[in-house]
Amino acid sequence: MNTAIELLKTIGKDNIDINSKSLISSGELDSLDIMALVDAIEEKFNKSLDADFIEKKNFENIEAIENMLNKAFGKRAKSEARNRVCKFS
Repeated sequence: MNTAIELLKTIGKDNIDINSKSLISSGELDSLDIMALVDAIEEKFNKSLDADFIEKKNFENIEAIENMLNKAFGKRAKSEARNRVCKFS
C-alpha cells in the first residue's frame, strides 16, 4: 500500500486516514483531488492511466487505489511498492 499513500502525499493529502473505507464519500477526496491523483499516477509511471480505471470505486480507499495501480500497471506498480519498502527497512 505504500505507492497509494506516497501518491496521496504528493498531492498534499498527507492527513488522509489510511484506514478509511470511504475517502470520497466522507469528503476526504473530491473531484479535484482525483484529477490531481491521476496526474501524479501518470507522472510516476510515465504512462497514461486508462480512462476505464477512473471510477469512484477505484479511489474510495487506499486498498482500492493500490489494487487499481496493480491492475493498470501490473508488475511495475508492485515493484515500485517493494522498492520503497526495501529503502525504508
